[in-house]
Amino acid sequence: MDVHGRERKLAGNNGEFSYSKANHIFLRNPNPSHNSSLSTLKSPDHNKLCKYWMSGHCHRGDKCWYLHSWSRGDGFTMLAKLEGHKKTIRGIALPSGHDKLYSGSSDGTARIWDGHTGKCLHFTNLGDEAGSLITEGAWVFIGMKNAVKALNIHSDLELNLKGPVGQVYAMIVAGDMLFAGHR
Repeated sequence: MDVHGRERKLAGNNGEFSYSKANHIFLRNPNPSHNSSLSTLKSPDHNKLCKYWMSGHCHRGDKCWYLHSWSRGDGFTMLAKLEGHKKTIRGIALPSGHDKLYSGSSDGTARIWDGHTGKCLHFTNLGDEAGSLITEGAWVFIGMKNAVKALNIHSDLELNLKGPVGQVYAMIVAGDMLFAGHR
């Protein structure tokens, strides 16, 4: 369609083609004539996530034109939808050898999830937003404003590591040292 809403027609090698960008509809007639009707083919966007699948209500299943997976690789499947955080999840981690998943959010909470059922087992009010979350060995590190909260998953020991000034958005453990990137 042009800017006035009219359909644009192009002459192709195999007949007449029409394309409407506003509706993403492709029309093709290999033997154009003034009395023939054009067949309509809608172009699916296979790279777009299905909004109905995300809400758990897609009835098309394998016939849906859109992605029903967070990953495009083979061998991945959604086990459970984790519901509970009210704002953006800033970090998620699965400690090696454990079946509990840890998440931190900008809603100011950290949650522990059952890795098999997706049910929230525990949540902690952090008092401020989480900027990042990582695990290393028995420790879960949550980057926050002006601090890093360290939780030991075996002993339930909780430490507040002071030092960074500003919101901590990235962390990594190398050797026996924790590096934190902050703003």
